[in-house]
Amino acid sequence: MLVPSNTNAQTHPEMSGLPPEAKGDFYFSQGKFEEALEIYQSILKDKPDSSYLFRSMVKSWHAMEALDVAKNFLNEYRQSHENSSAVWYALGYVHYIKNEDKIAEELFRRATELDPENGLAWNNWAASLSNGKRFQEAVEKVRIAIRTNPKELMFFFNLKKIYKELGEEQRFEKEFSETLNSDGKLYAWGYGKVMARSLRQKSFGDYAKGNLTGAIAGFEKIININQKIGDVKGQVPILFSLGLLYEESGDLQKSQDFFRQVLTINPDHIQAREKIEPIN
Repeated sequence: MLVPSNTNAQTHPEMSGLPPEAKGDFYFSQGKFEEALEIYQSILKDKPDSSYLFRSMVKSWHAMEALDVAKNFLNEYRQSHENSSAVWYALGYVHYIKNEDKIAEELFRRATELDPENGLAWNNWAASLSNGKRFQEAVEKVRIAIRTNPKELMFFFNLKKIYKELGEEQRFEKEFSETLNSDGKLYAWGYGKVMARSLRQKSFGDYAKGNLTGAIAGFEKIININQKIGDVKGQVPILFSLGLLYEESGDLQKSQDFFRQVLTINPDHIQAREKIEPIN
């Protein structure tokens, strides 16, 4: 039986060995928002220009239903950090969450003026524009965000979402193909990872409906994408899933082939080894 792995599941790590920001993220993931916020604020003095840190703080306030507290804190902080792109971004993020997009857009504009490399501000600006149905402007802004950091999948997900709202979902896949056939391979990874995640979700949906053929086709597309972007590690869970799917469909030869491919990449994969043992 095919069971999706919970990539968001977290075990309790040795907290003393985690960097402070990671501890905050862990507390946030456990619903301990006050503890998370306290940690984020404690390291703000060491990372005063981190938009990601400010984003985590705003998310904590939001989870605590305390956005007014967030706004007061950020406005006070801004008085002594007027040229901090990060705090302008954070204020914009607060107004974005409150559906005050016009105000948010001006704050994101200021954040990007202060730091043109602030990808989070460009990305969130795009999201605000998208809320107002200004999709072409949104595409322009999120493309800038992607250029600032091609490894940030959040930006690619936003671009895909905007294309969907435009009714041009195939445009994302087309651009992925174009990046593979040009000098844009730097961006192919982000496009590919986002496409793979969407296909994975759809494939599990097909499996839940009893559509084994559809699930297999989806996972084989993911393998193809991972190979194109050179994501060897990402192939392991997909190859194993294909082994399980072919096993369930009754094609034991193909099933064994996929389990062997898993072991070629990761010889220590216990589940794949157990699947092959009976025919050795």
